[in-house]
Amino acid sequence: MMLPFAFKYHIAPLTHSPRSGMKTFKSLGLILAAATFAALPALPAAAICTAQGLELMRNLNGAWRGKGAVTPIGGSPEFVSCRISYAMAAADVINQVIACAGTDYKLEASSQVTCNGNLLEGWFEERSGHSTGKVSGTISGNHLFIEADSPSFTGNFKVTFRGENDHLVAITQADHASGRQIPVASIKLTR
Repeated sequence: MMLPFAFKYHIAPLTHSPRSGMKTFKSLGLILAAATFAALPALPAAAICTAQGLELMRNLNGAWRGKGAVTPIGGSPEFVSCRISYAMAAADVINQVIACAGTDYKLEASSQVTCNGNLLEGWFEERSGHSTGKVSGTISGNHLFIEADSPSFTGNFKVTFRGENDHLVAITQADHASGRQIPVASIKLTR
Protein backbone atom coordinates (compact mmCIF):
# COMPACT_ATOMS: atom_id res chain seq x y z
CA MET A 1 0.00 0.00 0.00
CA MET A 2 1.46 3.34 -1.00
CA LEU A 3 1.22 6.26 1.38
CA PRO A 4 0.29 9.87 0.53
CA PHE A 5 2.88 12.45 -0.53
CA ALA A 6 5.96 10.46 -0.52
CA PHE A 7 9.44 11.65 -0.47
CA LYS A 8 10.38 8.12 -1.04
CA TYR A 9 13.89 7.70 0.12
CA HIS A 10 15.90 4.63 -0.19
CA ILE A 11 17.21 4.23 3.29
CA ALA A 12 19.60 1.54 4.15
CA PRO A 13 18.96 -0.25 7.36
CA LEU A 14 20.58 1.41 10.31
CA THR A 15 23.50 -0.91 10.88
CA HIS A 16 27.13 -0.79 11.86
CA SER A 17 29.58 -0.68 8.96
CA PRO A 18 32.70 -2.79 9.64
CA ARG A 19 34.65 -0.90 6.93
CA SER A 20 34.51 2.50 8.51
CA GLY A 21 33.40 1.85 12.05
CA MET A 22 30.53 4.28 11.39
CA LYS A 23 26.88 3.50 11.39
CA THR A 24 25.11 4.68 8.25
CA PHE A 25 21.68 4.98 6.73
CA LYS A 26 22.61 2.73 3.85
CA SER A 27 19.29 3.18 2.15
CA LEU A 28 17.72 6.39 3.41
CA GLY A 29 16.89 7.13 -0.09
CA LEU A 30 13.33 6.77 1.28
CA ILE A 31 12.53 10.55 3.79
CA LEU A 32 13.33 12.69 4.37
CA ALA A 33 16.97 11.51 2.61
CA ALA A 34 19.32 14.07 -0.85
CA ALA A 35 20.07 14.28 -4.66
CA THR A 36 19.00 11.17 -6.53
CA PHE A 37 18.26 11.06 -10.16
CA ALA A 38 16.13 8.28 -11.52
CA ALA A 39 13.47 8.31 -14.20
CA LEU A 40 9.96 9.20 -13.08
CA PRO A 41 6.95 7.66 -14.74
CA ALA A 42 5.31 10.09 -17.12
CA LEU A 43 2.18 11.68 -15.71
CA PRO A 44 -0.71 12.73 -17.93
CA ALA A 45 -0.35 16.35 -19.02
CA ALA A 46 -3.75 17.21 -17.50
CA ALA A 47 -2.87 15.75 -14.10
CA ILE A 48 -1.78 18.40 -11.64
CA CYS A 49 -1.30 18.60 -7.92
CA THR A 50 -4.21 19.70 -5.75
CA ALA A 51 -4.11 23.29 -4.48
CA GLN A 52 -3.40 21.93 -0.99
CA GLY A 53 -0.53 19.79 -2.30
CA LEU A 54 1.00 22.67 -4.23
CA GLU A 55 0.82 24.89 -1.15
CA LEU A 56 2.59 22.28 1.00
CA MET A 57 5.30 21.78 -1.65
CA ARG A 58 5.81 25.55 -2.01
CA ASN A 59 6.07 25.89 1.77
CA LEU A 60 8.91 23.35 1.74
CA ASN A 61 10.90 25.35 -0.85
CA GLY A 62 14.19 26.59 0.59
CA ALA A 63 16.79 25.61 3.18
CA TRP A 64 15.93 23.91 6.49
CA ARG A 65 17.99 22.83 9.50
CA GLY A 66 17.12 20.60 12.38
CA LYS A 67 17.98 18.05 14.99
CA GLY A 68 16.59 14.74 16.04
CA ALA A 69 17.45 11.19 16.88
CA VAL A 70 18.00 7.98 14.94
CA THR A 71 17.69 4.55 16.52
CA PRO A 72 18.78 1.45 14.61
CA ILE A 73 16.50 -1.55 15.06
CA GLY A 74 17.84 -3.20 18.20
CA GLY A 75 20.29 -0.34 18.81
CA SER A 76 20.69 2.77 20.92
CA PRO A 77 19.47 6.25 19.91
CA GLU A 78 21.93 8.80 18.58
CA PHE A 79 21.35 12.52 18.16
CA VAL A 80 21.87 13.94 14.66
CA SER A 81 21.92 17.36 13.00
CA CYS A 82 20.41 17.71 9.53
CA ARG A 83 20.39 20.18 6.66
CA ILE A 84 17.69 19.80 4.03
CA SER A 85 17.16 21.86 0.90
CA TYR A 86 13.98 21.72 -1.20
CA ALA A 87 13.73 23.32 -4.66
CA MET A 88 10.72 23.47 -6.95
CA ALA A 89 11.83 22.01 -10.30
CA ALA A 90 8.44 22.62 -11.94
CA ALA A 91 4.96 23.63 -10.79
CA ASP A 92 4.32 20.15 -9.35
CA VAL A 93 7.87 18.74 -8.98
CA ILE A 94 10.14 19.21 -5.97
CA ASN A 95 13.78 18.16 -5.49
CA GLN A 96 15.25 17.48 -2.08
CA VAL A 97 18.85 17.21 -0.85
CA ILE A 98 19.51 16.02 2.70
CA ALA A 99 22.59 15.61 4.85
CA CYS A 100 22.42 14.32 8.44
CA ALA A 101 25.29 13.45 10.75
CA GLY A 102 25.90 12.39 14.31
CA THR A 103 28.85 10.84 16.09
CA ASP A 104 28.38 7.44 14.43
CA TYR A 105 25.78 8.16 11.71
CA LYS A 106 25.98 9.87 8.37
CA LEU A 107 23.37 10.28 5.64
CA GLU A 108 23.58 12.04 2.28
CA ALA A 109 20.64 11.59 -0.03
CA SER A 110 18.53 13.26 -2.67
CA SER A 111 15.11 12.78 -4.17
CA GLN A 112 12.65 14.12 -6.69
CA VAL A 113 8.89 13.90 -6.22
CA THR A 114 6.04 14.73 -8.59
CA CYS A 115 2.56 15.52 -7.30
CA ASN A 116 -0.49 14.23 -9.22
CA GLY A 117 -3.75 15.14 -7.49
CA ASN A 118 -3.04 14.19 -3.88
CA LEU A 119 -0.63 11.41 -4.89
CA LEU A 120 3.15 11.62 -4.92
CA GLU A 121 5.70 9.53 -6.78
CA GLY A 122 9.37 9.80 -7.54
CA TRP A 123 12.86 8.48 -6.88
CA PHE A 124 15.68 8.83 -4.39
CA GLU A 125 19.38 8.10 -4.05
CA GLU A 126 21.35 7.55 -0.86
CA ARG A 127 25.01 8.30 -1.53
CA SER A 128 26.96 6.57 1.24
CA GLY A 129 25.04 3.31 0.81
CA HIS A 130 25.01 3.63 -3.00
CA SER A 131 21.32 2.80 -3.08
CA THR A 132 18.42 4.06 -5.14
CA GLY A 133 14.73 3.43 -5.09
CA LYS A 134 11.27 4.74 -5.77
CA VAL A 135 9.02 6.68 -3.46
CA SER A 136 5.28 7.13 -3.41
CA GLY A 137 2.73 8.60 -1.08
CA THR A 138 -0.14 10.96 -0.46
CA ILE A 139 -0.96 14.42 0.83
CA SER A 140 -3.67 14.69 3.47
CA GLY A 141 -4.32 17.79 5.55
CA ASN A 142 -1.01 19.02 6.92
CA HIS A 143 0.67 15.64 6.46
CA LEU A 144 2.72 13.98 3.76
CA PHE A 145 2.72 10.19 3.99
CA ILE A 146 5.59 8.56 2.11
CA GLU A 147 6.52 4.97 1.42
CA ALA A 148 10.01 3.98 0.34
CA ASP A 149 11.24 0.66 -0.91
CA SER A 150 14.64 -0.51 -2.00
CA PRO A 151 16.78 -3.63 -1.65
CA SER A 152 18.35 -2.25 1.55
CA PHE A 153 15.44 -0.31 3.09
CA THR A 154 11.70 -0.53 3.33
CA GLY A 155 9.98 2.09 5.40
CA ASN A 156 7.62 5.00 5.78
CA PHE A 157 8.02 8.73 6.26
CA LYS A 158 5.44 11.00 7.82
CA VAL A 159 6.03 14.72 7.37
CA THR A 160 3.86 16.89 9.61
CA PHE A 161 3.67 20.64 8.95
CA ARG A 162 3.33 22.70 12.11
CA GLY A 163 3.56 26.10 10.44
CA GLU A 164 5.31 27.72 7.48
CA ASN A 165 8.69 27.50 9.22
CA ASP A 166 8.38 24.21 11.11
CA HIS A 167 7.91 20.58 10.15
CA LEU A 168 8.57 17.21 11.76
CA VAL A 169 9.76 14.07 9.95
CA ALA A 170 9.13 10.67 11.54
CA ILE A 171 10.61 7.55 9.91
CA THR A 172 9.72 3.92 10.48
CA GLN A 173 11.60 0.93 9.04
CA ALA A 174 10.22 -2.52 8.25
CA ASP A 175 11.55 -5.12 10.69
CA HIS A 176 11.26 -8.31 8.70
CA ALA A 177 11.93 -10.46 11.80
CA SER A 178 8.86 -9.13 13.65
CA GLY A 179 6.77 -8.16 10.61
CA ARG A 180 6.25 -4.65 12.05
CA GLN A 181 7.23 -1.06 11.25
CA ILE A 182 9.70 0.15 13.90
CA PRO A 183 10.30 3.87 14.62
CA VAL A 184 13.93 4.66 13.67
CA ALA A 185 14.12 8.46 13.38
CA SER A 186 12.42 11.68 14.37
CA ILE A 187 13.75 15.04 13.14
CA LYS A 188 12.36 18.54 13.77
CA LEU A 189 13.22 21.05 11.01
CA THR A 190 12.98 24.84 10.98
CA ARG A 191 14.20 27.69 8.79
